[in-house]
Amino acid sequence: MQEQFVSITADELQLDGVLSVPEGAVGVVLFAHGADPGSGDYLNASSHATSQDFLRSGIATLRFDQGEVSPAGGSNGHAYFVHSDIVLLASQLEKALAWLKLDPSTRHLPCGLYGDGVSAAVVMQLAAWRGSQIAALAVCDGQMGMAGKAALENVRVPSLLMVGGHDPDVLGLNRMAFTTLRCDKQLEQIAAPGGLDARHQAALLATDWYTHHFNGHASTVQ
Repeated sequence: MQEQFVSITADELQLDGVLSVPEGAVGVVLFAHGADPGSGDYLNASSHATSQDFLRSGIATLRFDQGEVSPAGGSNGHAYFVHSDIVLLASQLEKALAWLKLDPSTRHLPCGLYGDGVSAAVVMQLAAWRGSQIAALAVCDGQMGMAGKAALENVRVPSLLMVGGHDPDVLGLNRMAFTTLRCDKQLEQIAAPGGLDARHQAALLATDWYTHHFNGHASTVQ
């Protein structure tokens, strides 16, 4: 397996990341980070573990730092992300997608997107913009509504929505997003049977989804 630190230029920012490519990779998944507390750290344990699950299945990964975006909304000491933040984070993710299409080790591979929580909205925003360049996406416990109804309606990328646990609010938000999407789609509620933790089961479901949709999907080289 090849693993290297990379630097991606997005507007005036240099975004540091880690590209991991297993031998005989069938595709590459780009992680969205930065729209949830702690998720801007692309080297965090959860992100690393999910990346390892993908790599064991022959899927390359690119994780990079999006932690420079600060929430624009807030009151009474509480900060929160608004739609303009989602657009900004999606534009950074777009630069990373373009980088993958040029890098010799990944330019021939079909691309997927992965995100959780608010970062799922970033994934959906980019999918609405650049659907022809994305083979599949998967999100877990996503708050896709922050991307806006228009963005969700414009997504044509095969979309896997996963909900961990039994939080009725998160499940309800995902059901609404699922109804709005006009693409090949699937909604899975994760119960983590057999002692598997929810994160690991989400990664396994996402792996199957990516593998199915990467098969026969040619990369769009710009």
